[in-house]
Amino acid sequence: MMKRNKLLISIFIIGLFLLIVFPKAEAALSFKVTPNYIPIHFFYNGKDFEISGHTDYPADYIIVIKDKSEKLVLRRKGKVKGLFWMNVGEIAFEPVPIVYMVFSNKPIDKILNKEEQKKYAIGYNALFYGVKIEGVPENEREKWTREFIKFKEHLNLYRQKFNSIKVKNGKDGSDFVLKAYWPFQAPPDNYKVTVYAVKDGQIVESNTNIIKVQKVGLLKKITELAFKRPALYGIIAIVIAIMAGIGVGMIFGGKGSSKH
Repeated sequence: MMKRNKLLISIFIIGLFLLIVFPKAEAALSFKVTPNYIPIHFFYNGKDFEISGHTDYPADYIIVIKDKSEKLVLRRKGKVKGLFWMNVGEIAFEPVPIVYMVFSNKPIDKILNKEEQKKYAIGYNALFYGVKIEGVPENEREKWTREFIKFKEHLNLYRQKFNSIKVKNGKDGSDFVLKAYWPFQAPPDNYKVTVYAVKDGQIVESNTNIIKVQKVGLLKKITELAFKRPALYGIIAIVIAIMAGIGVGMIFGGKGSSKH
């Protein structure tokens, strides 16, 4: 019994010592995505979403949203015999994400040093730093990287927006919020959302979450049919096209006959 009491007292003293020597650490970066599930249906045209969170200390913030990186191939067009525009080759970029969005409360170069940008692939320049580009000479790498980014931005799949995160610093820490629009062009997938807290040019903390984008209802069943039973899907598509053509003909035909 005496030994047990001594053991408990020893544990208590050690615990008290640790609390004194190692004070409570700052709370972890926390955030939520609203909504974190986006259903794709027939009338889907993108979705407003919000990312909000808190730290117990003042900081700057960077938010990166992306899917998995893979090899993306683009066809390069050029004039053949000075007359016709045709595909004259392919350019491959590897590895790059299909969707890549970066948001921050200030320009990235003003809050995060170059080494950290490269380490975490934050921003266009850092993202393409380690990307292999095939099909173009080395001296044209920068040119085609810019063209690739412009192409992706035109599709609303790449986005880089500074001063888009609102930050409120107070005595209890720092709150941040981002309000943005999810593009309808982004394919169904699980997208990784990473929030970085930045101080003195370095990332001091990060946390991740997921935005799930998924086809639902009849649209989902049609997609499944296209993969599982392509022949039947083709027949149904032809029937729908014929019926749509007949419907349009009846509408315009009816309007035309009413004039006589």
